[in-house]
Amino acid sequence: MPFATPVIACTYSEIALKGRNRKMFLRKLLNNMQTALKGLGGVTIYHVESRLLVRLSDESQTAEAATRLHRVFGLQWVSPAIEVPRAELDAELAEDRDTGHIPRLTQLCRAACQLTEERAGNARNFRINARRSDRSFGLNSLEIGAVVGAAVFRSSGLPGRMVEPDFTVDVLVLRASVLVFANKEQAFGGLPACSSGRTMVLLSGGIDSPVAAWMMMRRGSRADFVHFYSGRNPDEADCAKIEELVRLLALWSPVALHLHLVPVVPYETRAIGTISDRYDMVMFRRFMVRTAARLARRHKCLALVMGDSLGQVASQTLHNLAAISPDVSLPILRPLVGLDKHEITAWSHRTDLFKTSIKPYRDCCSIRSPHPILTAKGIDLLRMSEEMGLEEAVREAADLAVRRDFAPGE
Repeated sequence: MPFATPVIACTYSEIALKGRNRKMFLRKLLNNMQTALKGLGGVTIYHVESRLLVRLSDESQTAEAATRLHRVFGLQWVSPAIEVPRAELDAELAEDRDTGHIPRLTQLCRAACQLTEERAGNARNFRINARRSDRSFGLNSLEIGAVVGAAVFRSSGLPGRMVEPDFTVDVLVLRASVLVFANKEQAFGGLPACSSGRTMVLLSGGIDSPVAAWMMMRRGSRADFVHFYSGRNPDEADCAKIEELVRLLALWSPVALHLHLVPVVPYETRAIGTISDRYDMVMFRRFMVRTAARLARRHKCLALVMGDSLGQVASQTLHNLAAISPDVSLPILRPLVGLDKHEITAWSHRTDLFKTSIKPYRDCCSIRSPHPILTAKGIDLLRMSEEMGLEEAVREAADLAVRRDFAPGE
């Protein structure tokens, strides 16, 4: 009779390093897991010996549950598992010891053989990775591996290989049961979503800023978004691509995400005839940062997030990054600052943001001067801000912002 796999073993890593605050992070993680699994029905989560065991009343929902848990920040590994009761194994081991019989571990061996048959695919070798969380079990890790490995070899004909095997069966001994699983999936780790405060993300229509937002969400930040559009209103600007990006990021969030759509007209009407082409790009970025900071304070965000990578384009030279925000009191976080375009693109692929990020879109930054200054000075930008009435443009733009909400997992 085949074994069912209505149990998903989840491992957290970074939370284990926390001290007195560990309970707070664990409580947030548990809440986020329950939110992610909402609607599946019959789900219970147990904290068992530094692991979180998710039990489902319906085994057919295991794959869907594992997919959802894979997007829960704070989890390091997600493994659908076969659960074998300890009482049965302990009784069998006691009988084998009394009769002088070689340890059988019948149910463990059957479970490992089933997983190998179902999931080994074209593997040419295998390994049994046995661990004991509870050392009162009658066999140590090496002995468990030897017994189960011999059974898998007899069943499948695959040879064992301890170093870089093609296929691994994990056996984890707990106090009340033993878990058997294979092909465990690595999740994204980090800290539980919404455990590190609120940030305002400047979201463009490119590859970089969505990845920057995702990385900050992975560090526990709750993200609000601001996007600057060209046109008289958001519908005319056709912000569907921007909304789709926020909708994709909402898949990773346990709470609703908010997108603030801000017009650039207040800047453009004041910049024409006042700001030279050479300074237009850096002044426009200054306008965006000042407006985002105003919205951030209004919505109780503690920092701004930008997708800048040092030196990637002319507006992202160190001089220009320093010059655009000398009077912005909020911290500006740039999680991509040390990454190159290839690394950022790889993360965009991993997070399923790439296909949407490369869709055609007329970003307002793309229509600025193609030859901006590379070494702007803050004092010059402050003077130009006074001359063009930048603060009035910022106030007007922030007041014209339109908010769109996106449900978690939408």
